[in-house]
Amino acid sequence: MSTTRMLTTEEFDYMKNYHSFIENRSQHQSMKRKLLKEIINLYGERFYRLHEGTRKALDRLCWFAAEKGFCFPGSTYLGQTYEKSKGTIDRHLRELRKQGQIVTVYRRCPRNNGKGNPVHLFVNHPYFNHWVKYLQLDLESDVEAENTENAWESKSKETKKRSTYNLSLKDLNTYIRNDVNFKLSSDYIPSYVPKAFKDAVRPFFSYADDIYELWGKVRLAYKVSGLEQPLEDIAIVAVQAFKETIFAYKRNRIKNTFKAYFFGTLQGLFTVERRREVQHNNIKKLFYNFLED
Repeated sequence: MSTTRMLTTEEFDYMKNYHSFIENRSQHQSMKRKLLKEIINLYGERFYRLHEGTRKALDRLCWFAAEKGFCFPGSTYLGQTYEKSKGTIDRHLRELRKQGQIVTVYRRCPRNNGKGNPVHLFVNHPYFNHWVKYLQLDLESDVEAENTENAWESKSKETKKRSTYNLSLKDLNTYIRNDVNFKLSSDYIPSYVPKAFKDAVRPFFSYADDIYELWGKVRLAYKVSGLEQPLEDIAIVAVQAFKETIFAYKRNRIKNTFKAYFFGTLQGLFTVERRREVQHNNIKKLFYNFLED
């Protein structure tokens, strides 16, 4: 997710000077592997088919972010270092934002007081919630700004009528990547998206990309909530949030975008789930203390 939030010089200095989460190289490597593992899970087998330079650039991003939960290398720098174009690096950063792996804020440009270089906050780092609170990020509003398009637009668009049967592998790859009208059916949704969520969303969003983006909002809301139980165990909560959003849409209660309303509903339900989790943990502690007495 990209936000319109711009950092002041004081805020950026505070972030750079904040105490490190790691204490030695071994911990640094361990945290880097944790962040990279989440990205690999996101890409699936496709990660190992990426160009070696792209994989190294993603690895380097995780290495930079391991210490304090954020990094700010430029796309041009990463591209030149690993012999990839700036456009390729930017495309993968957009993918990470879309799927809730990173949140991008921006430094203020000193020349024109506008948007400067990006700073990427890693959602899976233990410091992420600290940065959200310190920077007072309104992630729900940022979802609204990011999704100003009509969420139902994909239902009315027709895929481009073009035969791909006789295309070479190289031409087919170019067609799939660059044809804006090329849409994958819901049969191509990655296997790690829970079946219950796919089945709930599929009647309303028929394309894999749309369902994939909605699951990305679920992952981001889950990370922000601080829940301890695995997301897979509470996927039913995401299904309920989607059903409530559909109901609100049918009742004309959504004033902004469908995805923004969905994200807000997820936050509310995950907050309730987190309260239950805390209460349950407190009861367990009291019970164990009673036994010790």
